[in-house]
Amino acid sequence: MSYFNKKKNKKVYSWIIIVVLFCLCLFLIKNVFNLYLGERKSRLNKIESEFILNELDEKNNQILSEIEYLKTEKGIETELRDKFRVVKKGEQMAVIVNSKDKDNKSGVGLNISLWEKIKNFLKF
Repeated sequence: MSYFNKKKNKKVYSWIIIVVLFCLCLFLIKNVFNLYLGERKSRLNKIESEFILNELDEKNNQILSEIEYLKTEKGIETELRDKFRVVKKGEQMAVIVNSKDKDNKSGVGLNISLWEKIKNFLKF
């Protein structure tokens, strides 16, 4: 009888060990999957950061070239003329203004009421 009890105990122990190992495997699988998700997120962040770095490098190069241009006398003169509308002594500047009302370019008849148009027509 004692022999029979020992075999039964071994079966019980083997089931307990299987359940514990199964739980351990589930725990390990969950952690490995979380590590995979973290690595994937890190890889995407790295790609995005490299893209932003490239854009900032391009912008930096553009700003440096503008600074070099503004260090020259021609660059300074051009920027002053564009932004502040200044001229050298002896030069003249002509400012051309576009009309807002494209139908009536002469400016006659702007904001004239119907009664005033009739009155002007009857005056001859």
